[in-house]
Amino acid sequence: MKCSCAECPSHACYAKGANCTGADREAIKALYTPEEQKIMEAAAYVEGTFYSNITRLEETAEFARYMGYKKLGMAFCIGLNKEARDIACYYRNAGFTFFSVCCKNCSIPKKDFGLKQIKPERPHEAMCNPKAQARFLAEKGVELFISCGLCVGHDTIFNASCAGPVTTLVVKDRLLGHNPLAAIYSSYWKRKLGIRNKGDEQA
Repeated sequence: MKCSCAECPSHACYAKGANCTGADREAIKALYTPEEQKIMEAAAYVEGTFYSNITRLEETAEFARYMGYKKLGMAFCIGLNKEARDIACYYRNAGFTFFSVCCKNCSIPKKDFGLKQIKPERPHEAMCNPKAQARFLAEKGVELFISCGLCVGHDTIFNASCAGPVTTLVVKDRLLGHNPLAAIYSSYWKRKLGIRNKGDEQA
């Protein structure tokens, strides 16, 4: 497998049955555990039933319902505290037991780990604590873990530390209103980032 699908001109794998990987399909199918097969079934149900008609917020709720999850838990960036409140309200109104843990839980000083502060003059600047976010949510019996705006890097620790499946609701991008793809949709940002593809209009 070359693993260069981003440059593929046809993507004939989607609707024409092309298998350019060289891997045996039955061997690949066997990689999925029964629980993962159920998750795949739920994901396909949500996609096939609500395609382009509901938001990611709603899709997550529909996925959780199909899976039979009752307890949802969200790890969120403290910079998104207002958004987190609305998200929590939505899922509780949707019938779920909902827990949330902000990134600055335990208020451990960055200085304790020798981490760079945003404002060095502050006597106390708390570090993000993604491992504890996963732990505290697990202690509540959360069945689906939700990542909401965690920093790059911190999200990797959170995902790896969760005791169950993780889905991402929000990806942080402070500059682009938490919409990282805006950099790809903007000719200005594409030029600034050195992204030029065949067929792009000259900005």
